[in-house]
Formats: sequence, structure tokens, C-alpha cells
Amino acid sequence: IMDKALALADAAGFAKRQKASRKAGKLRGIGLCCFLEVAGGILNEQADLRFDEDGTVAIRLGVQAMGQGHHSTLPRVVANRLGIDISQVKLIEGDSDEVPDGTPSVASRSLMMAGSASAIACDNAIEKGRRIASHLWEVSPTDIEYVTGAFTVGGTDLRMPILELAQRLRTLTNLPENLEGSLDNVAAFTSPQMSFPNGCHICEVEIEPETGVVTVVGYAAVDDVGNIIHEMVVDGQTHGGIAQGLGQVLGEQVCYGEDGQLLNASFMDYAMPRASDMPDMRTLHHAVPCTNNPLGVKGAGESGVAGALPSAMSAVLDALASEGIEHLDLPASPHRVWDALQRSKEQKK
Repeated sequence: IMDKALALADAAGFAKRQKASRKAGKLRGIGLCCFLEVAGGILNEQADLRFDEDGTVAIRLGVQAMGQGHHSTLPRVVANRLGIDISQVKLIEGDSDEVPDGTPSVASRSLMMAGSASAIACDNAIEKGRRIASHLWEVSPTDIEYVTGAFTVGGTDLRMPILELAQRLRTLTNLPENLEGSLDNVAAFTSPQMSFPNGCHICEVEIEPETGVVTVVGYAAVDDVGNIIHEMVVDGQTHGGIAQGLGQVLGEQVCYGEDGQLLNASFMDYAMPRASDMPDMRTLHHAVPCTNNPLGVKGAGESGVAGALPSAMSAVLDALASEGIEHLDLPASPHRVWDALQRSKEQKK
């Protein structure tokens, strides 16, 4: 992972870029962070899978979307597992009358836990459907294959999509007792262990000595979040985490007056990172499947910030090291950086 990150960041060319910055009157630094995160939180979750009368499938989950991309990712898990089109899958969250008991969307756990429970529910439906098809066609269950959303028997023209079977079960009678009912089921998943996303992030900054302004001029990240279900969502999670980490390094700080009054209580005063503060972020994936869940996924929601904070602050300190500065508290705001440079100049006199 580190080798990939160094290549992505063109670390070999840093000395040349640093020399060019120095010629332009600026300080340049580079920082690297290798991290191992723990994700999963509460290690049990349920999923309620139902085949509806309109020919679609609904998955009901106790986790709750807050911008993580649940509606793009979790229906894809069901669609891929059942071999049907994603347009035929509905996700229902947030209604306590509808969803099973669940636990919070915290600790980067939603896909690892709720996604895995959803996969198990799909597997349960397929297995029961296989036994029902076996009974209807009077063949051994081992002769029945499940391919692209349908039960088939090799060497014959027998074929029945799972969505068609689900509809037939609404009126089908005289089934053995162990095959009665629908394909609907509530599945539970308990993980034996957390997942461990990890990665290597490299940040490069330039500092304007006259003003103390820190500019992030390069950022490269290589992350292992296990199997990737929806790459765009994972990249978005990584970018958001990096922005959060860089925000803490560059200026975020809660300030109180001597009387305990919060002084920067709005975004007019609080230095939130903006799009103009963000560098061009180069990201790669190094997917090593997790062995603790059926999807092989690891938490992706917090990897960005885990790598951004140490790498960015290390880059700032690396840039300041040429001026004899070895310590600087967060945040590396323009005033703090400028003040540190002025004090360093005074000490050299």
C-alpha cells in the first residue's frame, strides 16, 4: 500500500518541487501516514426481505442513511445477490413500524452489518426457492441451478425467475408444510470480529511565509476497505473524510471567551473547509476482502479522516522544519503559522 501511495504522490519528485517552491519564496513540506482503523461498532444486525405484490423486492433495515449513500449501495447488494435489476429493489429505512430492530449507523458499520444481513436474507430466499422449484419440477434440489435471477435445471428448458416464483407462491397450494409461505424472511448477522480498514495517505503543502497561509497542493490516498460494492460512493466517503481531516488541520477551532461564551458559533466565524481549500485528490484502492462477513467489506466512512489528520500536519511541520520549527499545535491557521515563523526568526537573532 505504501509503495502504491508513494508512486501516486510522485514522492520521488518532491525534492524538485520543494526547490521550485523555495525559489518562489515559499516553504514546501510532505507528510505520510499509514493507519489501521477499527470499524464495525455493534456486531449484530437484522434485515427484513420481502417480495411485494408489484413484482419488486423490498429490504427493510434498522440502520439509517445520513448521506452515506445507502440508497445507492444497499439495494445493489440485494440486486447482485438475487441476480435482478437494481430498479426492482426498494430500500426502506427510518420507519419503526416497518423496519426490524437495528442499531445505529455509526462506526462505519452500515454496509458491513446491514449489508451482510441483507445478503444472508437473499441467500435464505434463494435456498427456499430452490427447494420449492425442486418440488414443483420433481427433481433433486442438487440439480437446480440459480443463475441471473432464475432457477434452472441443466440440460432442460425448465426456468423460473425468482420474482415469478414469489408471485406464484401467493396462490400456490398443496405444498409440503416445510415449503409453505413466501420467500420473505428476516435474517440476522452477527460478526465474529470488527473489520480493519487501512491505508496510506500522503499530503503535500506550501506555506507563504509572509502571511502564514498553508495551501494543500497535493494529496494521494491508497485505501483498503475490502471488497467495493459501489466505487463512487467509496470515493465520496474518502474525499469527505479527507476534507474533514484537512479542515481540522487548516483552521477548525472552537473558541470561547473568558466568560465561557462561544465566540465562533456560526459558519460566518468558524473556519469550515470549503471546496476552494481542497486539493486535487488522487485515490486508489487496494482491496483485500474481509473474512469476517459474507460481503468481504470493511468500513469506509472514516478512513479519509484517519489518514488526513496525521499526514497533513506532518506536511506542515516538514515545511516549517527548514525554519527551525519542530512543534506547532493544531490548527495550522495563518496566524499560528505566521507567529511561529516570527518567533523562530527572533530566536535566530
